[in-house]
Amino acid sequence: MRVTVNTIPEKAEESAVISIHSMTAGVRNAISLLQDGEPTITGIKDGETYPVSVYGIYYAESVDDKSFIYTKNECYEVKYRLYELEGILDGRFIRISKSMICNIRKIRSVKNAVNSRMTATLLNGETIVISRGYVKDLKKRMGL
Repeated sequence: MRVTVNTIPEKAEESAVISIHSMTAGVRNAISLLQDGEPTITGIKDGETYPVSVYGIYYAESVDDKSFIYTKNECYEVKYRLYELEGILDGRFIRISKSMICNIRKIRSVKNAVNSRMTATLLNGETIVISRGYVKDLKKRMGL
């Protein structure tokens, strides 16, 4: 895809023109980013509230009726249930077990494990387990 950037005078209104053959998830994400800025989710850590970039989330997990999002080095509690997070987060996230969804762009490698499960090593070095019921969907999304 060819990208052209034009510099305009300071007082002129900024705009973007996108010429496409068809609307795809990537184009929708680009439009959303241009219109709304970087999407964030509110997370709580040590009693303080933080905006967490959706693009920085590695995975989300539900433990003891609480939901958590994990970034490269941090963990935040969120007020949403996992199914609500699936609706909020974009197409780069996929369910990998009943209690976890993962950002497929943060997966470094996957490996077969026992009982038809898989393990995924994330870019930050963490290893997570993909339940056998979700392996087929993950392989399809990753083109395996």
